[in-house]
Amino acid sequence: MIEPDQCEELIASSRPAHWVVRTSNLEAVLNFLSTVFGMKVLRHEEFDHPCAITCNGVHKTPWSKTMVGYGPEDESYCLELTYNYGVADYGEGSALDHICVGVHDLQASLEAASGAGYSVQGEMIFGPDGYRFRAVAQPDRKERFQYIALKVASLPKAVAFYTDALGMKDLSSDFLQVTRAVEGQTRAVGYKADQVPLLLCESDGGKRIMPGDWDGRNAITIPGRSLRAAYKRIERKGHGGKVLHPIREFNEAPALRRMRGLPPMACQPPPEEYLQALRKDPSSAPPMGTLAVAIVTDADGFEICLVSKETYDIAVARAYKPECNIDWEWRKEALAGRRTPTPDHMLACV
Repeated sequence: MIEPDQCEELIASSRPAHWVVRTSNLEAVLNFLSTVFGMKVLRHEEFDHPCAITCNGVHKTPWSKTMVGYGPEDESYCLELTYNYGVADYGEGSALDHICVGVHDLQASLEAASGAGYSVQGEMIFGPDGYRFRAVAQPDRKERFQYIALKVASLPKAVAFYTDALGMKDLSSDFLQVTRAVEGQTRAVGYKADQVPLLLCESDGGKRIMPGDWDGRNAITIPGRSLRAAYKRIERKGHGGKVLHPIREFNEAPALRRMRGLPPMACQPPPEEYLQALRKDPSSAPPMGTLAVAIVTDADGFEICLVSKETYDIAVARAYKPECNIDWEWRKEALAGRRTPTPDHMLACV
């Protein structure tokens, strides 16, 4: 652990990892994201019990998560689609405004959305469960996700939280090409211009923001030592934010993780020889130590998952299953109340 005032350089290597989207119809949202944006499934996992740190929201039900995007989770941004069995409607929230994605043929994407029956207004597409996606011509950058737009009650207060508590920078000038069309007062904050920033949009008249399950959760990978420092900042000073779930370290069931070919997980940076072995043959890489996770909220109540970067990146690299087989018949039976043991290929890995 290092003190908060000593972690600026270390925390600068943090990376926005994914945004959680709640869905009431997994097949529908997967078809939408594939047809309109060309996304693919990166991995799919089933859980028999609700998450202790409310990854599936406040629902006390079995659930699943499906990671979707354009590349491995340790290298690219993605979406986590959370499905709670038996929950048919989350109700549209007031906090998440829209998700902006770059496409190589803008007109084709808009026509694909319209042809599939989704409402299209300009570049904005209204997808399943009321989520709004803005399609833009892909700029000259590798990352396909451009930004996540959030409504905030006070722009200065929101910016102060992300810069002071989480060490982000003002990246507004780097994203003018894609954000100039967004109305109102906005600021883009993040760690690096080649990553996915948050576009903070001040609500009309400073209207109070009340995030709910529908608005999802932001996930950020942070080097283990600076994660604890950032957590201390929020815990001690607040910066308008709060601790939702205290910091935890996970190293449960090492034998089960080994059986699944997963490392026990560590917060210290792995040696280069480990990374080389992982890239060459994931199954041959030796086990590592512990995963640190803390759930906090920002100045407006948005949930943020802070997870130790060194371990998380290794874990998701090992769990990567592009275009994995989702057993839809099994899910249909589970939804009907006839849940049987989860097939091995859909067991939770991370």
